[in-house]
Amino acid sequence: MKFIKIAAATAAIALAATACGGDDGDSGTEEKSPATLKVWMMGEGTPEQTKFLDDVETDFKKTHPNTDVQVKYVPWPQVATTFQKAAAGGEGPDVTELGNTDVQSHIEQGSLLDIGDRFDKWADGKTLSKAALENDQSGGKTYAVPWYGGVRGVWYRKDWFDKAGIQPPKTWDELAAAAKKIQDENKVPGIGVPSDQTNALLSFIWGNGGEVAVKEGDKFTGKLDQPQAKEAVDFYAGLVGKQKVAPEKYVGKNELDGPQRDFALGKLGMYFDGSWALKEMKKISAKDADNWAVFPIPSKAGGNAPVMAGGSDLAVWKDTKAAGAAFDYITVLNNAKNAKAWADYSGFSSMRSDVKFSDPKLEIFTTIAGNTKFPPISAGWGEFEQAKKVLPNAVKAIMQGKSLDDELKKANEQANTLLNP
Repeated sequence: MKFIKIAAATAAIALAATACGGDDGDSGTEEKSPATLKVWMMGEGTPEQTKFLDDVETDFKKTHPNTDVQVKYVPWPQVATTFQKAAAGGEGPDVTELGNTDVQSHIEQGSLLDIGDRFDKWADGKTLSKAALENDQSGGKTYAVPWYGGVRGVWYRKDWFDKAGIQPPKTWDELAAAAKKIQDENKVPGIGVPSDQTNALLSFIWGNGGEVAVKEGDKFTGKLDQPQAKEAVDFYAGLVGKQKVAPEKYVGKNELDGPQRDFALGKLGMYFDGSWALKEMKKISAKDADNWAVFPIPSKAGGNAPVMAGGSDLAVWKDTKAAGAAFDYITVLNNAKNAKAWADYSGFSSMRSDVKFSDPKLEIFTTIAGNTKFPPISAGWGEFEQAKKVLPNAVKAIMQGKSLDDELKKANEQANTLLNP
């Protein structure tokens, strides 16, 4: 296997491999086993990732022995410009990883191949998350395949909970009460609540029956000014300003800018993060790892709140001349054996229902992922959430004392505009 790295280096969350393929009915005769299959993965490529992909290629070559798989790593900060150049110059891959929140914009731009016919014949496709698959579809066609996802739960200190006689919270009130008790007894902040952590915030909104926006006719209509969303944001931000069980130092930050490290060092009672955090926290300080545990983010009245699965999907580039081999590569990359190997290495949940984590500590994330939900499936979501950071900016302002009604009214107006590009 040949590996290529694009210049520039930045920390990236996950490797990623490749793809889906299939023709759109117009390709005529296609090359079943091309001489070369170009695969783009997001990230920089660690030795472990390279070893994983070498194993995938070995499996792939059982049916395509004469095909050389060329993998190019695309650092996450360069993703947008790299894909723009590919679209403009016709120099795209055969198979590519895509951030799942970017899939709809690529579909709208016409960069991806419709793989619906091939996907329908793939038996393993039935194991994939239906909610995640909806994000890969448009106009009755399928353009990508869910690969892995990251759902959030609440990491907590089980030994502190046991000592205080606290059960994992099932409601918002119980969550606030647990944070207060842990804070009082251990003299550390009870919970970390960063303003720039949209995935956790969405769980609170959805866990109260609220929405960011809903499709009405052919347009999205913002719902952030509705009582359910307002109450959820008020509770989330209020853990800092009203309940005072979360420190102000995380305002304007995400979970990686303090909470993860503080929790690993025993300086924080709870915080929101995913399964992949375990490996990172052990690098910081593993001495209390046996006491780390996870419970689902609770809904207001009780039960598990829905969660957003950020992660990556696999797609076939529109201009590929090797659609059949590209789709075959995806089925190998995302078969049960390789999906499990990737989940255990990366810490990200497989989007296959039949693949579980090997580490018992992470089993809870499989349960959490069973209640996955997606934000508005709009080509404008990336602009709304990543470029403009509408929700993080609103929550930050509210945590700093600005009017809840005013900030969510502005956020809702932006939803009405940005989600309807």
